[in-house]
Amino acid sequence: MTVYTLKLHKQVKKFLQSLTPEWQTRFYDKLEMLRQNPYDRIQLDIKPMQGAGESVYRLRVGQYRFIYQINENKLVIYIMTAGSRGGVYK
Repeated sequence: MTVYTLKLHKQVKKFLQSLTPEWQTRFYDKLEMLRQNPYDRIQLDIKPMQGAGESVYRLRVGQYRFIYQINENKLVIYIMTAGSRGGVYK
């Protein structure tokens, strides 16, 4: 199985640090699952983003969303933004 590398934007790192330890654990578990298989729609609530370009997806974790892009050539997942449902799409 191919394992991807995660790259987090500094805004995403700051967002994760601002959360409670329970939410941090929940997010890190989901990000690890994403790293193992970024296309797993059974275990992860992911959808392709319409109009955002190729290989851009959103990951839903409760009321929060992660927007990420997959680079298949380099096996990298770049987490571009994270936040609450209402603010992440702006």
